[in-house]
Amino acid sequence: MERIRKAVIPLAGHGVRMMPATRAVRKALFPIVDVRGRVCPVLQLIVEEAVNAGIEEIGLVIAPEDEVVIRAYFSRLPGPLKSAIGNRADLLAVAEFPGELEEKLSFITQDRPRGFGDAVLRAKSWAGSDPVLVMLGDHLYLSGEDRCCARQLLDAFVELQAPVSGVIRKSVDEISRFGTVSGRPVPRWRGLYKLDTVVEKPGPGPARERLRVKGLPADTYLCWFGLHAMTPDIFDCLERMATDGAAEGGELQLTGAQAMLSTQRTYFALEMNGDHFDTGSPEGFVEAVAAFAGGVRGGRRSLRRS
Repeated sequence: MERIRKAVIPLAGHGVRMMPATRAVRKALFPIVDVRGRVCPVLQLIVEEAVNAGIEEIGLVIAPEDEVVIRAYFSRLPGPLKSAIGNRADLLAVAEFPGELEEKLSFITQDRPRGFGDAVLRAKSWAGSDPVLVMLGDHLYLSGEDRCCARQLLDAFVELQAPVSGVIRKSVDEISRFGTVSGRPVPRWRGLYKLDTVVEKPGPGPARERLRVKGLPADTYLCWFGLHAMTPDIFDCLERMATDGAAEGGELQLTGAQAMLSTQRTYFALEMNGDHFDTGSPEGFVEAVAAFAGGVRGGRRSLRRS
């Protein structure tokens, strides 16, 4: 059965929510102390999430001016820096590890940000006819089980052989910040839904009218988690939207293509056993720092949801 071996990670955004810091450092390179106590840029943790899930090739969709600095980070350790570390084997190991990821990375240029969907579309020729894992370039994940969050989703893809996106429950007060979906529960598979509606950042009124899901508490909805296991036809949907002028405010959104895809074939949503953190906003970055620091202090905490 087909499995996903490639991941696409869009990174070309300006990070306006994190200014003025992003004038100096791209948000993908903001540091996080991870649950193992390493100080890593956000991007490295996203790449490691993909690799730990079994991904073999990763396409980074970047702004042209960012390629040099990102390539430099994922490179072999320079001699002077190695000398500065000296005989600290623990520091040497973590400092050299990014260079071990270099061979998995490809760089795809997006000359200017035109939306998340446009960034994914740029990876079409690189992906070819293969399915891909689409990851957000500013989201981190903590799993509530031994499998990482991306692995949970890719295992579901292998069984379903159909597009499947990760979702998480959010209250009605939160959904205006997320793509939100509705669907029918799949019998004998807890937390799996067959999608029927996809809406980008709905308000409470439209959500109550169109996005109620059987079995969920009142004013609780399923929102995108930030991980999408996509079949190649997602690129066809994006191209059709671009051709038809369906960009919103000059930006091509992935959610619109996902809504189109859900009308053409069976498309699933899977509740993830874990939590996600949007490091591209000040509030989300603070939450990520606190959550990962909690893992350092007390071991990885359980995030299993009822």
